[in-house]
Amino acid sequence: MRSSAVSLTNGSITKGIISFSIPILISNLFQQLYNSIDTAVVGTFAGQTALAAVGSTGSLINLLIGFFLGIATGAGVLYAMYYGSDDHESLKKLIDTALILGVICGVFISVIGIVFAKQFLLMMDCPEDVIPEAAQYLRVYLAGTVITIIYNISAGMIRSEGDSTRPLIYLVISGVSNLILDLLFVAVFKMGVTGAALATVLAQTIAAVLTVRRLMKLDERYRLRLKTMRLDKLMCIKLIKVSVPCGIQGSMFSISNLLIQAKINSFGSTAMAGIAAYSRIDGFVYMPMMALTMATSTYVGQNIGAGKLYRVKKGIGVCMLITCILSITMGVLVFIFCKNLVGLFTQDADAQAYAIQMMHYLAPCAWIFSFSDILGGAIRGSGDTVKVTVITALCICLFRIVWLIPLLHFFNDIRIVFLSYPVSWVLCSMVMIIYFFKGSKLWKDIRAVKA
Repeated sequence: MRSSAVSLTNGSITKGIISFSIPILISNLFQQLYNSIDTAVVGTFAGQTALAAVGSTGSLINLLIGFFLGIATGAGVLYAMYYGSDDHESLKKLIDTALILGVICGVFISVIGIVFAKQFLLMMDCPEDVIPEAAQYLRVYLAGTVITIIYNISAGMIRSEGDSTRPLIYLVISGVSNLILDLLFVAVFKMGVTGAALATVLAQTIAAVLTVRRLMKLDERYRLRLKTMRLDKLMCIKLIKVSVPCGIQGSMFSISNLLIQAKINSFGSTAMAGIAAYSRIDGFVYMPMMALTMATSTYVGQNIGAGKLYRVKKGIGVCMLITCILSITMGVLVFIFCKNLVGLFTQDADAQAYAIQMMHYLAPCAWIFSFSDILGGAIRGSGDTVKVTVITALCICLFRIVWLIPLLHFFNDIRIVFLSYPVSWVLCSMVMIIYFFKGSKLWKDIRAVKA
């Protein structure tokens, strides 16, 4: 119902974006806490090998489910446009089709991941002492892939209506559940990585149930009705066209991160543990960026759907300014308190040294990627997902591969891995800025409209 949503097509642009973004930012905080709680509890109660096992699976999990989470991104883009134009028939078809595709994709990934978990880890050069626990964590986690995809699709569509508060509430409930279950399974029942993965799956199930329940209570003209769900062929084609580029982008990121993880693995379990610890902290630096990128896509999609292109230019500028300020602030805070934060995940001095070293390369530079993320989010919100995918794939994913393989061959130094992040951020932001102002249809449409 519209009364529960923030208006992104009327009223103050700045106020609307901030009101919409704050719940998303807090949601991202709890999403990051999901991962951090697993890491902290495992590192504290199950030991360094278990911590390395959990950390080593992140890139692989993202690779296996990242492509199909493109459905969630595509559904959100289309939902914002249909919602902005009051196209209730298309909204109904989109909700049904997106969820059915999500279930199909989730089952497929679960089967593949469970059967080939150990083989995937071997391909990543995962150390032998880590593989048994990493494989077990991976199998349990991927058994819940359907739940993960359903939650992301449902939450994305709810947010695209301008309602970012309810997904936050659901995630808070899920996050608290995750903490309780983590402590119960890992600290009390001594279930190790299996308990951590099971806690996450059960907590995500709670969030998925709540978001689906919300879809069943939307406007009666397009709300979800389980008994009458059907896959609409034309909507499926449209959704795939928008979603596949988003999925490819996610997969390319995951492939490059998989290569990076494999290179990290070659430095041993201590480096793996330290980098796993900092990666959880680093996620907090990107929370503002992720929230504002999502807000940008939704804002642009709704205003295009409502025929209000004159509001888009200012909205993008507001998102960019807020993102840069928050990213710089988070980077400074992490830089100052990194040692204390790392201590929450591991007490091993050598592992902490790796984490702090990584922080020195990443935290001060995080704000640079704001330009790529916000402009990419705006272009994606206009429905042009292909170009954003190509730019990101080349400047982030392919570049890191080209950077790492030869340099690590001649200089076996982990700092080469750390440097691949800020250098690729600079490159991607430069190219995205050039494309936005020189080649994107969105910018041409904005300039053609007189406010």
